[in-house]
Amino acid sequence: MKIITPILEKYRKGDVAQYFYNVLEIITEDRATTLQIANQRSALATTMDSFKTNWQQVKGSELTPQIAELDAQRDSSYIGLKLTVETWASNHFDDSLKNAAFLIADKLATYGTKIQALRYQEETATLNAIINDLETDLAPQVTQLGLTDWVAQLKNLNTSFNEKYVLRAQDLSTEQDGLVAEIRIQATNEFKLLKDLFVARGTIAIEDAQDNAALFTTVANEWNTLTEQYNASVLRNTVSTGTPTDTTEEPTTEAPSESE
Repeated sequence: MKIITPILEKYRKGDVAQYFYNVLEIITEDRATTLQIANQRSALATTMDSFKTNWQQVKGSELTPQIAELDAQRDSSYIGLKLTVETWASNHFDDSLKNAAFLIADKLATYGTKIQALRYQEETATLNAIINDLETDLAPQVTQLGLTDWVAQLKNLNTSFNEKYVLRAQDLSTEQDGLVAEIRIQATNEFKLLKDLFVARGTIAIEDAQDNAALFTTVANEWNTLTEQYNASVLRNTVSTGTPTDTTEEPTTEAPSESE
């Protein structure tokens, strides 16, 4: 009996964890018991459960209270500014101020009506563009309406948000790399033990025509198909880029999904 060896050293960081999750899906607890490899399967599963738990804690801390608060403040500041110029553009008694407000409101409208609902970094970029307009082309109108401090506040909030967000992303990258490196070492060792015992017991089962021989064959076929797919993906990446892609990507089967 032969189980194709995964080229783990060339897998992307996240793919290593994902591959182990997929192997556990093929070798279920019931199958492992029947194949007499339950202890080895359990060891790998325990390591992956620990990885998933830690990954969830890291992902859960991505949106820190400071980041959420800064986002709420910049949303409030922008909405207040937008409503103010829209109201003045429609109702101000002074025509010169009314026209100045109209120019600003008209420009803000070109950026859409739901800027505060954009994804974090998309909102950051949009507000940067708006602030640039207010500080350059619309600077005379901003000064005329006495909105200079308001624009400065919005700029400071947006800058502070981006700095906090980038810093948190850098911290997360370090934590994720650490988690993946840890799981790569421990789980790889446990995987090799599982694989070696599976091959040994499977060879004997088939040779002796044991009751579980057919299951060994079925699992081996599924496992080899899985590994072929992963290895083929690695080879495609290597051919297209010259070197294997080695970026941290989140496992998608059992590990939690990333969101903002």
